[in-house]
Amino acid sequence: MFDTSWLRASPEIVAWLIGIVLAIVMVRRGGHRAEKLLLAGCSLMLAARLISLLLTNVMPWIREQAMSAAEFGLALSLLAGVPALAGIICLGLAFWLRFRPKRPETA
Repeated sequence: MFDTSWLRASPEIVAWLIGIVLAIVMVRRGGHRAEKLLLAGCSLMLAARLISLLLTNVMPWIREQAMSAAEFGLALSLLAGVPALAGIICLGLAFWLRFRPKRPETA
C-alpha cells in the first residue's frame, strides 16, 4: 500500500498537519470564528488528500471487483472532492473574516 504516491504527497500532508497545529494553538489562545474555520478547512483538506491517496492505492483491488473506470472516477471525485471543496470554502471564509476591511464607525 506504500508507494511513490505517498512520498510525493508527504510534503502536502505535513503542510496540512502544520496548519492544523497552528490553528489549534490560535483557537486555544482565544481564537474566534476565523481561527475555527481555519482549523476546519485544514482538517478537511488533509482528510480529502488522505482519502484520495487511499482510494488511488486500492484501485487495483477495485478493478478486480469489476468496477469500471467511470464508476471509480465518480466514486473518487465524490469521496475526495466533497471534503476538498468544503475545505476550500472554509479556508476562504477564514481568510475573508480575518482580513476583511473594517467598516467605519457611524456616530
